[in-house]
Amino acid sequence: MEINKSNQSILIFVIPLLTAYFGSKVIFHLFSFEYLVFTDTFDILKLLIDISVFGVLFYISSLGVGYVIRAKT
Repeated sequence: MEINKSNQSILIFVIPLLTAYFGSKVIFHLFSFEYLVFTDTFDILKLLIDISVFGVLFYISSLGVGYVIRAKT
């Protein structure tokens, strides 16, 4: 199956986004970590943990999706 450029750009963004979102939810559930940005009081440490976990998962899955797409073309 050939992947055209518009579908490729969508896949490079959407798959890592969903992976990071659901992956961070699973990780936070396993460690009983709860921080709701808009309803909890501001805590810089919890905010940094939240952003960092999401960012690392997004970066790793972006590399993986890029590798798979390059391998298929």
